[in-house]
Amino acid sequence: MQNFSLIKNALLILPIVGLLSACGGDDDLPKPDPNTKMLYIDFDDGATGWMPGFADYPAGEETFYELSSGVEKLPTSLSSNRKGFKLSGNNHSDDLFMFTYKRVDGLEPNTRYDLRFKVTFGTNAQNNCMGIGGSPGNSVWIKLGATKNEPKAVNDGTGFLLLNWDKGNQASGGSDAIIAGDFANHVECGSSNIDSTYHKKTLITQKGSYSTVTDATGNLWVLMGTDSGYEGTTTIYFMELEVAATKKL
Repeated sequence: MQNFSLIKNALLILPIVGLLSACGGDDDLPKPDPNTKMLYIDFDDGATGWMPGFADYPAGEETFYELSSGVEKLPTSLSSNRKGFKLSGNNHSDDLFMFTYKRVDGLEPNTRYDLRFKVTFGTNAQNNCMGIGGSPGNSVWIKLGATKNEPKAVNDGTGFLLLNWDKGNQASGGSDAIIAGDFANHVECGSSNIDSTYHKKTLITQKGSYSTVTDATGNLWVLMGTDSGYEGTTTIYFMELEVAATKKL
């Protein structure tokens, strides 16, 4: 399992600071203290136990939905020699949820933590473009969460696979996952030139926006994914994830 670790030096803080000006938002980052622990993931190191999942589609229709996943070399516009965790699917249900998840340890058992997330990913969807059912960028929402329960796609009894977490639906978050932002990159949609080049995007959740409780051994299942209202193909490359877990006193 991946391990939360205490913030002990600036090496864990520098990657966050360097991206604040690019993403904006709340920059009140955790200070080095005994109540805050950090998790840092770089998918250039490989999957390291992170697993893919898909929900909100009919069971057995994986081929029709063109579902694929895995650690792959990034598009050249993102990097010439680094890797990311790829998730891809064609949203025929107008509600496809794609995610990657892992159990992590190192926290205190049965304890509530405030969590802040910073996720960096590659997106080829321009801002404010129109698409079938919704925008390929602005109608695909990035969701992040963590609970003591393993996320699973469960048959609802009608042959439809639903996530066993409360992630909300599309533009709404839930009690187990919150919206960090959308999939659109910084390039404005052109009337005659839809550029499919991948760009890096970083999102940071607001302080105090999410909390959860660990299990009896101090573990959490951490999840990041896309909730789509765009009836087309979305391919995301997750590159890095940082989670700051601050014990609620």
